[in-house]
Amino acid sequence: MRIDMKKILLGMMAVAMLASCNPTEKSFDMNAKSYSSEDLSSIVTFIQTDENGNVQTDGNYFTYTTNPATVVSIIALRADGSENILATGATGSFTYAPSRGSDPQQTFYIRALNADGTTSTGETTVTVYVPGELEPAVKVLASDVYGSKVWKWDTSVSGTCWGNMGYCGGKGSDVGLAGNGQWWGVASEEEFLTQEKHAADGFIGDESMDATMVIGDDGTIKCYDAAGNQIRSGSFTVENYDPSDPDAWKVGNLVTTAGAILWPYQINWKDNGFDPYPTTFEICYLTADKMTLVYPDGGDFGALGNWGEATYWHFTSTTDQTGMVAGYDNGKDWTWDTSVSGTCWGNMGYCGGNGSDVGTTGNGQWWGVASEEEFLTQEKHAADGFIGDESMDAYMTFSPDGLISSYDASGTQIRKGTFELETIVDNPWKVANLNTTPGAILWPYQINWKDNGFDAYPTTFEVVYLTSDKMTLVYPDGGDFGALGNWGEATYWHFKAK
Repeated sequence: MRIDMKKILLGMMAVAMLASCNPTEKSFDMNAKSYSSEDLSSIVTFIQTDENGNVQTDGNYFTYTTNPATVVSIIALRADGSENILATGATGSFTYAPSRGSDPQQTFYIRALNADGTTSTGETTVTVYVPGELEPAVKVLASDVYGSKVWKWDTSVSGTCWGNMGYCGGKGSDVGLAGNGQWWGVASEEEFLTQEKHAADGFIGDESMDATMVIGDDGTIKCYDAAGNQIRSGSFTVENYDPSDPDAWKVGNLVTTAGAILWPYQINWKDNGFDPYPTTFEICYLTADKMTLVYPDGGDFGALGNWGEATYWHFTSTTDQTGMVAGYDNGKDWTWDTSVSGTCWGNMGYCGGNGSDVGTTGNGQWWGVASEEEFLTQEKHAADGFIGDESMDAYMTFSPDGLISSYDASGTQIRKGTFELETIVDNPWKVANLNTTPGAILWPYQINWKDNGFDAYPTTFEVVYLTSDKMTLVYPDGGDFGALGNWGEATYWHFKAK
């Protein structure tokens, strides 16, 4: 997404400066003079490097110094015109890497506090490295943020992850979501190990449920066994990608070098005299966290709908959290979800355990609201009053460039802010922290904040459950994350993709 960094009036930028993390630079008393815009543009010197510290004119890694020593803030603008303060101090360093497709020419604003308490702002233009825009399909397959995506076997669709099916036609999403047309399949390493006749390479590790397939935005595929040893590699392209028709059989074709994906064999190839390795797979279903591939016997794509034998592969990924939350181009809409436990916001015991149990069964919940009428009885929690997010038709849009915009049922914007996802690894309770500006999400209040003397607006939410379709957030009273498992009060939010 292209970020438009147009100049705005300097007077609109005159807001309080944020303090540096360095205690010696918290005070601006050293700024004993008043500065013009030209002064600020000339007293700051930038050095650009790559991640290894090598100087380059389009680097994304910056160090800066001021001469004479002057405490400044270095600021960039987000797509909505809001400020992103990159660094504050007389010297400092920061990283600045605009999203794919942005203009390499970027403007930094340099602000200083004058001796008389006013502020002045200068600006400078730099050239940074911006990766080229990815093809739409590659964004989903490899992520638009992380550079690659890890895929694993998925047995959640129909209990199996690879097997044979009738080449049925119809909606490919029915195959990807419900296993439509499947005849038989394997669901475990033990079952894979009974299928030696299909394994043209023998058992080399991709039969494990913990094997992984890493698809990179550079067009590579690398497969690893459960121990992390590379067992396969290849390349891919996507042909005829078009996800616009929800009733279509496929969204495109995944074209690979032979033997590139996990367990890359068409079923019964030996019995039928076929080559074991398909190189063109039909992508019947693809989202940020689900992918289903299909290949008809012998590559007879013209037989679609005749129910001849075909092979299927089900994969899942949990590593592209930004893609799951914000989509890949114009953002993603989320609205209230009462399907989990009949309620969408309320209080619960800060129970610990598996956070997915909160997101799928409502584990730990004490009380909650399920309708606009019930929200309207909770005025004591509504620090902003009732402005529209109490409607079951209210929604919020997360954008890939880190913006949140919330709307009432009529589509009128009622809130806005920014967000950042912090991935949490190997934690059964949560998969990420969602860090936001105050009051950014729908109904952004922790419960009973007024009674307890807390701030109304959490800014760090625990993402205890996340798929492309569901998101559950939790916040313990007063932000006491260390109390996990003690069953103290916490607030929950259930959302679903709109």
